[in-house]
Amino acid sequence: MIAIASLIVLVGVIALSVITKKNAGVIGLVAAYIFALIAHACGTDINVSKIVTSNWPMSVFFIVLATTFLFGIATLNGTTQALSKNIVCLARGNAKVLPILFFLFGAVISAAGAGGLIVAVIMPVALYVAVENGISVLMMSLVTMGGIMVGGLSPLAINGIVAQQLSVSNGIIAEDLSGYMPLWGAYAAAMTVFSMAAYFIFGGLKPKQTNAEKPHFVAFDAKQWMTIAAILVVLIGVIFFGQNIGLICFACAGILLLAGAVDQKKAIASIPWNTIILICGMSVLISVVNQCGGIAFLSDKLENVITANSSQPIMIVLGGLMGAVSSGTGVVMPTLIPLAADLSSKLGISAMTMVIGVIVGTNGVVISPLSTVGGICVACAPDTVDRDKLYNQLLLSAVAFIGFSVVCSLVGVFGVFG
Repeated sequence: MIAIASLIVLVGVIALSVITKKNAGVIGLVAAYIFALIAHACGTDINVSKIVTSNWPMSVFFIVLATTFLFGIATLNGTTQALSKNIVCLARGNAKVLPILFFLFGAVISAAGAGGLIVAVIMPVALYVAVENGISVLMMSLVTMGGIMVGGLSPLAINGIVAQQLSVSNGIIAEDLSGYMPLWGAYAAAMTVFSMAAYFIFGGLKPKQTNAEKPHFVAFDAKQWMTIAAILVVLIGVIFFGQNIGLICFACAGILLLAGAVDQKKAIASIPWNTIILICGMSVLISVVNQCGGIAFLSDKLENVITANSSQPIMIVLGGLMGAVSSGTGVVMPTLIPLAADLSSKLGISAMTMVIGVIVGTNGVVISPLSTVGGICVACAPDTVDRDKLYNQLLLSAVAFIGFSVVCSLVGVFGVFG
């Protein structure tokens, strides 16, 4: 009963935050504390005094803090604005092209080895461009994240490396790259179609142009050149030298402060603490739900009904549910890919078919603000954007992607890949 009750609490917190328009992270922390007390009293093995210290997502917290600190500096000294105007100029003022440019740019940079966390570098500029040119912020978020995540499954990026190696070690594909391509292709196709659907549905062809002036290149001043250099250092450090994106962003931000590129008080004040509490507070609640058996309950129910026809859709849903509350690379794929190999041999089901479901579901749900990538996207939104609204929209979008992928599976679309 505690497991079911924990899921009800999770849904209730999300619903309450939508209705009251209060910070879901604050509500989530309160709910996590109260429910942990109740669960402990009912005999659940949960340490109430450590629900925050053990479950606060320190990695996500620091990445969001560091990246928003760096790009807060870029916005305060006009670098983000100048970059956005020059990007618009490259598109010759055609706002219709801009989301596609960010999709392609994100896919290439991510596929080169940067992975999904490069969203912290690309998204601030993308969303500023969206606001300045009357483009739907939700659409720009989905399209830009879509490109980044398509690239993130390349065999050079961390998610792709993990997916490939796990599939090889479990005897699902051969060691050569050709065996991995169907897995990457299925996910890339699903995410690309979903991103382009978002482009058309949310007005990609009819942006509400707000910047009427003729686009022209803007010259960067000395402080802006320093900031651009810092951003390039981040890109190079992450892509080619495997540096931690949070540490390198914070280091570059600190150097910019020392160099006088921005006023220190304004830079620190620009950090979106409201959004950080939102992301981290909900992560604590979800961890409590997990400790109380809520996620395991859902997983068990799904595993018990797997058949040859339902295996792939169930793996998509299972991967999505688990990926929304834990690391896709560190937890979900290492758990579900071996499970898929085991079940496939017992039930006579194609292992490749099941692993495609795992990869699509696990990596598709990262557009949710409950994940690191989606959370960074919300944090990167300009001050003029209602971040709470964007949070809820991305949450629904993640559910929509899982639903879309399940439909694609049921009608046999993924059968083309394996």
